[in-house]
Amino acid sequence: MRKAMISGQSAGLAHASDPRRRGRLALAAAPALALALLLAGCKDKETGPAPVDEPSAPAVATPVPAAVTDPSAIRPLASFAGTDTDSDGKVSSAEYAAAAAKLFEATDANKDGTITVAEMDAAREALHTTGMTSSEKLIAEADSDGDDKLTLAEFVANTNARFERFDTNADGVLSVAEWNAGHEVVLQPVPSPSAPAAKPRK
Repeated sequence: MRKAMISGQSAGLAHASDPRRRGRLALAAAPALALALLLAGCKDKETGPAPVDEPSAPAVATPVPAAVTDPSAIRPLASFAGTDTDSDGKVSSAEYAAAAAKLFEATDANKDGTITVAEMDAAREALHTTGMTSSEKLIAEADSDGDDKLTLAEFVANTNARFERFDTNADGVLSVAEWNAGHEVVLQPVPSPSAPAAKPRK
């Protein structure tokens, strides 16, 4: 009897020390262990859908006032300093186009999406930039469909072409000298009615 017990114990020890048997036991226990760990983790975690960030309201651009009602707010857009928004001493094509879009909105007094000769005359007079070129000629220059008024697309296309024409050294920016030379005729300032006229030199 004692020999049989010793033999059984020896056989059990032999099975326990068998590497293949230990591997099978470990594989059999793995799913149970994984399930236990999963359940333990769920105790500390709240259930339910993941929180979703609420969409923020889109930014709304500040409306540009009409030039005839608030010329002081619009006048800088017709100047080099007002167009040079990053104050680097030069005007890029992007800065020039952005200022042009705001000038279009300011000139379109009735906000119908077009600029007429009358609207351009009124805006130029309010901004004191009547210059030597008439509004009729400026509109005809950009009026691609010949309807005697300008859309934003026509206005911007003409502005882009003007920028390239003014950029005489083709470096992609306008210097002060290039700006002044290009706008000498188009945006030539006229004296303000309240300002005294300059006396001619003798």
